[in-house]
Amino acid sequence: MRHLTVDRRGYPVIATVERSPAEVDFGSISERRKLALAAFDWCAVCGLPFADELRWQMVFHDEPSPAAVLSGEGPVHEVCALYAAQVCPYLFSSHARLGDEVRKGTVRDPVVWFAGFESTSAVTAHESQLQPGVYTLHFEHRGQADEFSYRSPDEIRSRFTDVLAREKDLPVSDPEGVLIRLFNRLDEGGEVTGAALVAGAAFAKDIFEVQGLGPFRGKNYPVVAGLMLKGTEQEILEFSSDSKDEAFSAIGPWVLERAGRFPAAMQRWRARGQGMVRRPGPPPPAGPGRSVAKNAPCPCGSGRKARRCHPSGIAG
Repeated sequence: MRHLTVDRRGYPVIATVERSPAEVDFGSISERRKLALAAFDWCAVCGLPFADELRWQMVFHDEPSPAAVLSGEGPVHEVCALYAAQVCPYLFSSHARLGDEVRKGTVRDPVVWFAGFESTSAVTAHESQLQPGVYTLHFEHRGQADEFSYRSPDEIRSRFTDVLAREKDLPVSDPEGVLIRLFNRLDEGGEVTGAALVAGAAFAKDIFEVQGLGPFRGKNYPVVAGLMLKGTEQEILEFSSDSKDEAFSAIGPWVLERAGRFPAAMQRWRARGQGMVRRPGPPPPAGPGRSVAKNAPCPCGSGRKARRCHPSGIAG
């Protein structure tokens, strides 16, 4: 957690919470920030990438385990799940209650279950059952391979110690390092959300209906995402190099270095975009009914009228 910004009290500010330079709201999850986590495949606690490891999620324990689990919260590293169990008041105490307006008074289950999944297979927008008309992002996890549970965090302290001892730093490329640094700031990180949209998230179904993403609607994010999807390497790099936005300067190189290795959610969004984006074709032939009036001189230079000389036009 050393890379995380701390609030005025010295607490690390985890990846998903709403924040501003003046205030951090640990009780509120930002959908804009969840979009960046999904797009770049980052942990919902520490905001760093996943390697080839299980993705952990708090679950309601059912037997047998379902083939897929849908959650409104992003996946986390195992060490981050164990950390959260010891520092989050709701996860720590069996007597804790939620205090937000929608779920006020909800008491934590006596036993908390975390499950580890092999993959996050998709991220989709769903209308909230609690707030009609409000869309939130949901993460689909598949391949449950491990789990742990506890009543009190004391029961998992030894597991936390063991996992922490095995932790290693994951190499991060320069473009992704820029995005992580910007995402970790105490402002809302809107420009990183914009970078996620142009990398391909703009193609996700109902994405601009998601809570907090209204301001991004109608600002040409799908157009730039089309460039990132079907543009040449030179076009992508030129866009990034010409941008005065630091996140947009990093997103072109990130897209190019990730080509063929995009996170699962991004792969799905970009695949959907393939049918939505058309690259401009060659210019129409010069001739009557094209770019030259039928009685104008033919562009071939013959001096005859276009309709007499080359009525079908001249290919460029």
